[in-house]
Amino acid sequence: MMQIADNYNSLFYDIVSSWTNPFFLIIFIAVTVVTLIYFLNRYLVKPLEQKHVQEKKEIELRNSKMMAQFAELDPDPVLRVDHEGKVNFFNDAAYSLLKIETGTSVTDKIFNISLSDLRQKIESNESYSFAFPFNGTHYNVLLKGNADLGIAQFYLRDISAIKNLEIKLKQLSTHLQNQIDEERFRIAHELHDGIAQDLYFVQLGLRKISEESAQNIGTMLQPIKSQLENTTEELRRIIYDLKPKILDEMGLEPALRTLCNNIKKESGISGSIQIIGMNQRLEKKMEIYVYRLVQEALSNIIKHSGASEFSIILIKDNGLLRTMITDNGCGINENKKIESSINGFGLLNMKERTEGFGGKLKIDSSEANGLTIIAEVPFN
Repeated sequence: MMQIADNYNSLFYDIVSSWTNPFFLIIFIAVTVVTLIYFLNRYLVKPLEQKHVQEKKEIELRNSKMMAQFAELDPDPVLRVDHEGKVNFFNDAAYSLLKIETGTSVTDKIFNISLSDLRQKIESNESYSFAFPFNGTHYNVLLKGNADLGIAQFYLRDISAIKNLEIKLKQLSTHLQNQIDEERFRIAHELHDGIAQDLYFVQLGLRKISEESAQNIGTMLQPIKSQLENTTEELRRIIYDLKPKILDEMGLEPALRTLCNNIKKESGISGSIQIIGMNQRLEKKMEIYVYRLVQEALSNIIKHSGASEFSIILIKDNGLLRTMITDNGCGINENKKIESSINGFGLLNMKERTEGFGGKLKIDSSEANGLTIIAEVPFN
């Protein structure tokens, strides 16, 4: 029995220790694979990961240095804050404007933004823009979050010129609407007090004729005829003010001379016109532009200048149409801006019209020499 047991033990040992045993092979392969993975991870994968992390940090550091260099060279204010909202960098422009120091909290003392919102924008790499009025100047602030560096950069841009332009456009829009309303009132007033009254008198005259004998009709028709002629003339004058027929039929020069003659009759201010280099008519839009420009300038001269004479010179040369209007009046007070002076919107209208044709409006004024307006527009 003992011999048989030894034989079974020997057989079991041979089977277990044999390379052909599947169980032994599985264990051997598993140990080998685990060992191989361990050494690959330790001596190949880990070093590569560490190298990648190091290269990433170096790139981020280089980017941070480049950002700092660009920020230092930026003429506009730039500052950088950390995750706590405290300043850790600012350029000279930011210091000159805000008088900040390293460690200053932007959420408490500078910008109207909460610390939680700042952190959220940093963590999400979000960009955010907001208005920042400071000491009478309008700034647009662009906030850029950077989650990798745990910072946010603030870029300030002065947009006061844009804001002022928006204000001027709103004022001009209001002024133009007021002008339209005034023009409607003026036309309605002239129609009511002039033509409507004349037609009413004609109506009364005709009614009276119907009540009289036939012998007196000729005598009674004479004042009615005269009244109708005056009414027709008044109606023509109103139509001419709205759009001069002579401008369409005969061109710019006759229309301007008629305008100057009417100015002299109404105000007593004498004027002269000189036109150089215009051998043919301008296109319709250009003629209307020049006519309205001169009309606006002469209206300002009558209302505000106190001048006794004016001159108009039109020159077409080298692809430019130059219109010069001068007077010997009091000019514009230099202590006031043109836009806010008594005739500022008239000049602003002329400026807008001229720039609409791609041109420029120049103004020279002095109490001794009066006012000179020069409008230059490109001419094809």
